[in-house]
Amino acid sequence: LIAAISPLKIILVLFVIWFLLHSNASAAIPTLDMGLVVSGDLALTARQVPYFKTTDSLFPSGSTSLEYLEKNRVEQITNIETSYRYAFKTYLKSEIKPVFPVHISQSVLNSKSKKRWSVLETKIDSILAFDTKTKQTIQFRLDEVSPDPYDRGAVLTLKDVFLKRIPQDKAATLTTVPQGQRFSVIKYINGYAEVSFKTYIGYILVTELITKFDFAKFAFANNQWHLIQRREFDSLVTAQNKKLHFNDITGIVTPAGIGLIASKNQKVPLWSRIETVKTKKSIWVQSKIKGHGAIWWKAETEADDSVYTIDELLKKEIASVSFHPTNPLRAILSAHGAYMTEDGYHWKPLKQFKNFHGPVHYFNDLMIFVGNYRSTDFGKTFENYIQIDKLASAIEIQLGFLPRRLQVKRITTLPNYQIKIELETGNRKIYLQSPLFAQNWIVTKN
Repeated sequence: LIAAISPLKIILVLFVIWFLLHSNASAAIPTLDMGLVVSGDLALTARQVPYFKTTDSLFPSGSTSLEYLEKNRVEQITNIETSYRYAFKTYLKSEIKPVFPVHISQSVLNSKSKKRWSVLETKIDSILAFDTKTKQTIQFRLDEVSPDPYDRGAVLTLKDVFLKRIPQDKAATLTTVPQGQRFSVIKYINGYAEVSFKTYIGYILVTELITKFDFAKFAFANNQWHLIQRREFDSLVTAQNKKLHFNDITGIVTPAGIGLIASKNQKVPLWSRIETVKTKKSIWVQSKIKGHGAIWWKAETEADDSVYTIDELLKKEIASVSFHPTNPLRAILSAHGAYMTEDGYHWKPLKQFKNFHGPVHYFNDLMIFVGNYRSTDFGKTFENYIQIDKLASAIEIQLGFLPRRLQVKRITTLPNYQIKIELETGNRKIYLQSPLFAQNWIVTKN
C-alpha cells in the first residue's frame, strides 16, 4: 500500500501528523517564559518578593517583582533588635536595666533632624522632651535621640546618700537623698557635687553619683577636644595624662551603646559596664502599588563592614584624632589604620589606609585629610593632595636647602580656607601654609 502512495503524499501526511502532535502539546502545556510575564499591570519576573499590609503582618498579601517594588519605593525603616552583654554573657533587654548617657542628659539631639530638645523626664525606654522655642512636648524612644555633646548632663544617685552641709567628709548631714534621684549640678568642688535638693543646697560625693563624665570618651576644654582615658574623682584624665577638672569641661562625647548598672537587685553587680549588642537587623521598605496602595516588603540586609568601638581603638596607639568642626560626634582618627565615626563610639575603617599611622584632619562635611591624601566626598575616594616635591621645592627656594627627608606630622586648617602643616625633616620642624584649593606653599612660623 505504501508503495502505491507517491513520495509527495507521504511527506504531506507526515507533516500533518507532526503539526497535530505539536499543537495538542502546546494546548496541554502552558508556555513557560523565563523572561517577563505580565499579570494585569504588574510586571513579574523570576525574582518575586512577597509584600505585607504592615510590618507586623504574619502572612503576605501577595508578591511582585523586586524591580516594580523598587520603582515605587516610598520610604525605608530599619529595625534592630538588641541585647546587653556583660562579662562575655548576653542578657535580654528585659533582664537588666542599665543607665545610658541619654538618661542623665539635660538636652538631647533628635537623630534625624539634629534638633536640640530639653529633657523633662527620663524612663527606661523613653524620654519626655521639650522645645523651649515652640513649647512643644514630645515623647522619644531612646534610639530616636542622642546625648547633646555640649551638655554636661545631670547626675544620678547610686544609692541612698547623705547631703552634706559643706564639701567635707566630717561635715554635718543636712538630709538623706534616696537612690535614683536626679540632679542638676551647680558646681564641683573637692570631689563633691554641689546640688539643690528640696529646700537644701548641699554636697554629695562624686563617687556616689553617676555622671556623663563617667561615660566620656572625648571632652572639650581649653578650646580643644581631648581623648579621655578615665575619670579620677572630679577630673578626667586625658590620653596625655593631663587632668581636666569637671568645672573646666564644656563638652562631652559619650558612647551610644555603653551603659552602667545604677541600682541593686539586678543580675549583674552595681556599677557594672554594659555593652549593647545587635542581635538581629531587618530593613522594611514601603512601596505603593496599583490596587493595593501602601504595602511593606523586607529588603535583604548586607553584612556590615568591620566596626570597632572606641574602647577597642584605645588599646592601640592613637597617632592623631580630629573632630568635625560643629558636630563632635563625627570624627576621624589614626591608630595603625584610619577610622571614622558618626556617633563617637562605633568606628569604621578606611580600607585604603590599613596600616596608616599619621596625621588626620576633619575640615567639613565633605573634606577630610589622611596624611598626604585628601577626600572631597566624605571619605569615599582620596587623592594625593599634599605633594612632597612641591613642599621640598618651597623649602629650597625660601630656606635655601633641600631636605633629604620630609614627613607630614600635623595638619590644621585656618580661617579664609588656608591649610597649615607641620613637617619633620629629620633634624628640624618646618611649618608651611597654603590656600586650601591651590598648593602655593609658604614657610611660616608655628
